[in-house]
Amino acid sequence: MALATGCATSGGNHGLATVADADFAQLQAAQMGSVELARQAVLRTKDEQARAQLRLKEAYHEDQLAAADGKSAQAAIEQARTKEQIANEPRDQAKLEQARAQMETASMQQRAAAARADYAKKLIDARLSSAQAAEKKTTLEEAKLEVAKLQALQNANVQTAGKYDMTGFEQRVQSAEADYRSAQQKAKDQEWWAQKAQRVYGDAKSELEAQTAPVGTPQTGTGSGGTR
Repeated sequence: MALATGCATSGGNHGLATVADADFAQLQAAQMGSVELARQAVLRTKDEQARAQLRLKEAYHEDQLAAADGKSAQAAIEQARTKEQIANEPRDQAKLEQARAQMETASMQQRAAAARADYAKKLIDARLSSAQAAEKKTTLEEAKLEVAKLQALQNANVQTAGKYDMTGFEQRVQSAEADYRSAQQKAKDQEWWAQKAQRVYGDAKSELEAQTAPVGTPQTGTGSGGTR
């Protein structure tokens, strides 16, 4: 029957097991306590989605900063090479030593830039996965909301509740939960790689700062934004 199309669900098709608005409208406010709680859970997950998208934008900004570091490091390498070539022609030993020291610093700058670029890439991957996991969680909570609606109809003995099959609604929740758990694990794994890359970048940055700091300058922490 056409009315029963909302009863079945299969595989990853999460859009079928839903309660029709016309049926749900038969409930009184006092009969919708569990539904309101489920709605609040959906709103919370949508808020999590928004925050995940904001963190993803921050990761893209980190990638832009890494690209700028890379350009600056390449310019420093080219400048050091030019100075070394100029100093090498008359074999000015003092200038050669100065140029080589500059090349060493430029090479360290280049390594730090490469480490930052790698960190930014892994951070984007992690944040993207987190955003996808947040979306899957919203889908899960929306499936739970439909279950709450049907349960409310059944508890209120609404006649149209009989046209729905709770099994389909529960299968929707189970499928959505499996999708969410998988996405959550992927996000967790990529977060680990991002944190590891961040530590590598932090070490390279500290080494560079120690090389370029004036003698006697106290060293400070080199936090690089974190991956949260």
